[in-house]
Amino acid sequence: MNTVTNKRAGAADPETIAKKQKGSMIFGLKAWIKSLEMQEGGKKSEGRYRYEVSADAATGRIVLAADGSVVPGTEKTRAEWAAIGKPARLASIGLRSRKDELEDELKERVEYTFNVVTGEAFLSKAGEVLASEPTGIAAWAAHGQPVEMKLFQQLNVAYEWNNAEAVRKTKERMIKYGIIRKQVSKDESTAA
Repeated sequence: MNTVTNKRAGAADPETIAKKQKGSMIFGLKAWIKSLEMQEGGKKSEGRYRYEVSADAATGRIVLAADGSVVPGTEKTRAEWAAIGKPARLASIGLRSRKDELEDELKERVEYTFNVVTGEAFLSKAGEVLASEPTGIAAWAAHGQPVEMKLFQQLNVAYEWNNAEAVRKTKERMIKYGIIRKQVSKDESTAA
């Protein structure tokens, strides 16, 4: 049986825990950079900031790309960055999935915004925040966790029933929401 598990539940070995915490740390660093860019009025990254992680991944920080100077308040431990990154990742999943649902219902474009520096997270339509939807990273993280779990369950059922089309479609949604990464074939990675 080919199943995929979301290893959040149950005990995990220390190496797996450290790997997951490092992933959350990096998501937190990237989300913080995006928040800094948004505060400066940018919607697309201009590469002004970059993150650095120590060789042992015990600490991380954000620096100015131009001169390498550390952005004040961004030198944090892996645990501190992971505490920012984990709910931000789940909030991103929740926002993206609800955005898709609303666009299907309303037949209009919906945008999402989340800012880990301020803790803001919301959906908007035509520049107006949708008051009927949750606000804040914690609220959207609570929405994102069951979305992630449901998609892992769907993927397992698709594998159990040997339904290649359902596996493909579920994986596409999981990639779109940031739950899993797109797997790059050897041919694609060497062509770049």
